[in-house]
Amino acid sequence: MVNKYNIQHSALGGLWGFGAPLIVSIIASIAIISAGENSGLGDNIVFNVIIGLLTELSFFAVFYTISKRRQVDWVQASGIKTKSPWYFYIIAILLGIVCVFLFNPIISLWEQLLEILGYKLNTELSFPLDNIGYLFLALLVVGVVPAICEEFLFRGLILNGLRNYGAVISIGVSALLFSLMHMNLQQLPYTIILGIVLGLIVYYTKNIWLSILLHFFNNATAIFIMFFTKPIDNPFVWYDILIAIVCVLGAVALLWLVIYAIKKVLSKQPQTQEIEDTAVVDKSTRNKLIITPIVVGLLFLIIFSLVNFGVI
Repeated sequence: MVNKYNIQHSALGGLWGFGAPLIVSIIASIAIISAGENSGLGDNIVFNVIIGLLTELSFFAVFYTISKRRQVDWVQASGIKTKSPWYFYIIAILLGIVCVFLFNPIISLWEQLLEILGYKLNTELSFPLDNIGYLFLALLVVGVVPAICEEFLFRGLILNGLRNYGAVISIGVSALLFSLMHMNLQQLPYTIILGIVLGLIVYYTKNIWLSILLHFFNNATAIFIMFFTKPIDNPFVWYDILIAIVCVLGAVALLWLVIYAIKKVLSKQPQTQEIEDTAVVDKSTRNKLIITPIVVGLLFLIIFSLVNFGVI
């Protein structure tokens, strides 16, 4: 048994990261068709919550299955045992909250552009967020479960499997696959940005719990905003672009400072020797392993985008 993921594990994780939720969607569609068009199953809250949970759990199932079948010590390889200073966890929480507000202006501009182009926007959950019970349900279904399941697959396995190829490839590829996995053009910019932030934290700290915390508080902040505020239709004004640019630049500067501080703290700690990647592949094979899941993800995104544009 080895205690490190490699590029082959990352490629498998990327492919099944699209395949597993698709299987869940097919099962859900079959159940709705079997129940009959007039059954209302597709609008049933309990049914939608179960499908949502199964979709997220499928990511962890992919992570765990690949680890077991390829005989990888997933506890060691994913970064579960890595310890960080206590204030790293506080930083992760604050980053998760701040990212929502700093990147919201540019996301709003993106959504307005898509709406102009005829894209059908969807900003609602699969159940009404109108009481405390649904708030806690949303924190579980949209907060806790995705933060754990998605992080173990996309940062714990995919990013760590590409670690030997440097920060740009490991963080960039894992962020892109994470974004494409959502199969939603509306969420594409934000999920890429969030994936990069999560990837930077895990790449430099090797601690998966930090990205889980950041991911959860990011989702939870969005849920609380939805719960305590009402949607406002703000017409576009020219300075919205300026606000978006300033917020993005501020976020980049903040993230740079955080990573700089983390690297400085970790440089003073004793470093453990990296274990060599046992999956030696030539450059052509390496490129195929990296590109194949990305191409598959892009195809899924194109298909779902055409549906939301009303083309198919």
